[in-house]
This record gives sequence, structure tokens and C-alpha cells, in this order.
Amino acid sequence: MAEAPIDWYRVPVDRETLKRFTRKSDARGWLQAGSFLLIYLCTGGLALFFFLQKWWGAMIAACYVHAMFQQMIGMSAAVHELSHGTPFKTRALNEIFYHLFCFLTWNNPVHFRASHVYHHQFTVYRGRDKEVVKEPVRSLMNWRHYLSWLTFDYEWFWTLVKTTVLHAFGNEEADFFAWDPLFPPGDPRRAAMCRWARIMLFGSVILVTAFSLLHLWVLIFLVTLGGFFVTILGRLTGAIQHQGLAENTPDWRLVAHTVEVGPVLRYLYWNMNYHIDHHMYAAVPFYQLPKFHEVLKKDLPLAPASFSAGLRLVLSIKRDQQKTPGYTYVPRFPDGAAAPRG
Repeated sequence: MAEAPIDWYRVPVDRETLKRFTRKSDARGWLQAGSFLLIYLCTGGLALFFFLQKWWGAMIAACYVHAMFQQMIGMSAAVHELSHGTPFKTRALNEIFYHLFCFLTWNNPVHFRASHVYHHQFTVYRGRDKEVVKEPVRSLMNWRHYLSWLTFDYEWFWTLVKTTVLHAFGNEEADFFAWDPLFPPGDPRRAAMCRWARIMLFGSVILVTAFSLLHLWVLIFLVTLGGFFVTILGRLTGAIQHQGLAENTPDWRLVAHTVEVGPVLRYLYWNMNYHIDHHMYAAVPFYQLPKFHEVLKKDLPLAPASFSAGLRLVLSIKRDQQKTPGYTYVPRFPDGAAAPRG
């Protein structure tokens, strides 16, 4: 899939500043990824305790919280950032958490890493970026979608499990994001992708069998299926990344959103609310992005002041596009910002 590179606009940053902000830290990586694993174990352990005590209402509540959090362990946040190899200074630590979190959320580390490289190279270029699907407003406001995102996300389940099964049984053409295909014939990553799918599928079968024999039924949900329930946080944070913006435009300021959000969501989202900043300089670790944003923001669009404001902006853009086909949203820039590459 050799295609001509795109000459993207980046806010100019001097070499020393960039060197400072691209430093990695094992301590910061452990703080984030380690605390994520701890929360996962604590919410799961609490639900298991309630199950053993037969406190069904408390068990359901704990399972709900666990599932919502598990969504952020996947490609919505943790798997995404770990795929870049930036959270840890030590590569082995990064790979251990990357593969562990992929297993816990039915993600394929071989496929996602390669797919995401293309997403960064060809962000929202029609036919070249298959990770971004420009949703119509009726989809973003469809009550059936919200109901599934608050309960069982059948579309997400079908996408991940079906493709994993196909890969596990040797179908190298199957794809999560409709690449056609992602890897060309003969690429060794095809075999690696299928090997991981077999680990994912047969590992899950072993776990489900063990939990069933032990009559620990709740663990089937907590470990194997939780990532397909209560996906709303991942779905909505995903909506404020690229939705409603221009296509085929070599300026990340026009094809991605940066949104200010509160500290709890920043933690859960691994600071990916600074999404323009992340695309411009993907080598900057997520924990550096809040301060790095201060360096870039003089040349970035004015950011919505909250998560809800970001969602309202996306929905308002979508409504305008539905009313006026061909409408292109142009964000507001601070005085003195470089002219956007429209």
C-alpha cells in the first residue's frame, strides 16, 4: 500500500522544545497503565465478591462500572496510545501492557498498530483512512445506537468477534476497518495477525470453560465479554476526534478536534482530547500533551471548553451538513494563527 506521503501542516516547534516534550518515562507509564490494570482488577474483584455473596443488585452495578471502564482499556484510549509505543521508556513494558490490554478487549495488536499508522498518514482522506467513518447526524442521534451503547453494543461485538474468528481460521483478507486488505499477500504480518487471533479465540474458550467448571459465571462477563457492554464513553469520546470535519485536507487543524475536558475524563481518555496536538506530533507521550498544548494552542482552533460542548459542536456541524449538503465547517482560530490549508 505504497502511497505518496501528504505534506501536513504542523505548528512549528523548535528542536529543543520538541526533544523535551518527547521524553518518555517508565514511571509515568506505570502510573497510568498500572493504575488502569488496578482499577480493572478492583471493579472486577468487587463484582465477583458481590456474585459470591449473591448480592445481585450490587453485582449488576459493579459489572456496569467495570464494563464502562473496560471500554477505555481498548482502542478508545489505552490500546491506542500503547500502539504508538510512547507511554513507557522501556519498550518491553510498553509491549507487555499493549498485548495484555489487547487481549482483554478483543483487539489485534498486529492489525491495529499497522492500521493506525495509515490513519495518521492519511487522516480523513477518503478511501485512504478506513478507521474514520463519517457518521451522518441521524446515526449519532439514533436512539437505538444510544440504547446499545448503554447496554450491549452488538455492532462492536460483531465487528471484533467475527473478524477475530475469521483470522483465527486463516482468513487473512478479513478486516476490522474495511481495509482491502490491510496487508498485501506475502507480508509476514498476515501470519502474525492470524496467530494472535488464535491466541485470542482459544484463550477466551479456555477461560470461559474454566469459569463455567468453577461456576464463576460472572467472570465470563467480566473478563471475556465486558468490553462489548456500556461502550458509550468510548463511542462519545471517539465522536469528538474527527466527526463533522473536512476530508482530503492536509491540515490536522481542519480534520481533528481538540476539546478541553475535566481531569477525570482526561485520565480515562489518556489525554486524547488533545487530538489535533496528538496528530501533529504523535511521538509526544500522552502525559506531556496538556503542557505541550500550551506551546501549540496559539496556532490551533479555539477549543470547546468541555466534553459536552465538544459533543454539541459535533452535533451542530452534523445538522448543518444534513441541511446543506457540501457544507464545510471552518473552526475559529485565535488572532495571528497561521492560515488553514483549506
